[in-house]
Amino acid sequence: MTIQQLQALDMSKVQPEALAKAVTDILEDYKATNDKTAFEKIAKENIEKVFLLVKRLAPASIKKEKRPKTAPENSENKNTTSKKKNAKEGKVTLNKALEELNADIKACRVKIRKFNEERRKNAPKKPKPTRHSKIKKHFIAIANLVPPAHKENPEVQKAAEKVLLKAHRGIMNAYKMNTIRAEANEKAIKKKYSALKD
Repeated sequence: MTIQQLQALDMSKVQPEALAKAVTDILEDYKATNDKTAFEKIAKENIEKVFLLVKRLAPASIKKEKRPKTAPENSENKNTTSKKKNAKEGKVTLNKALEELNADIKACRVKIRKFNEERRKNAPKKPKPTRHSKIKKHFIAIANLVPPAHKENPEVQKAAEKVLLKAHRGIMNAYKMNTIRAEANEKAIKKKYSALKD
């Protein structure tokens, strides 16, 4: 059984609710994880258990392939009381199986969380953005807010560029930040406006 078989199920036909929840939990965890192959290895046993339960409890949810017709079985000799007993016993065992399955899914989620945490620890960390780069991003974001009606108006763009550069210098002076980096930010703002003009 593979995760693709679970994805192909018709979820509206999966019953009981506990089984439907088990299927959706696995599918949501699969969507949320970054390493799909690792997830499939870790959760393989649970995927198989869930799919077997779906086969038993909700066979209508599985999209069937066309098969050649076979002769119908003769079911006249079956006893109705034995059917009822089997159904009751089946429900009890299925409930136990679903409870065990939920416990397995929870354990699987814990394994996946630990695996993802280890991957994050081993992955190279991104350097935190500096104040200069944050300020630059904010000013460029303001430059992107030119109304569509004035995008091609050079006078509006010039006036906005002037205001932004003046405000940027004022912020840098007020925060007593490095002037060399401030010049680099000003160049980025000018570059943005030249791109708008083009």
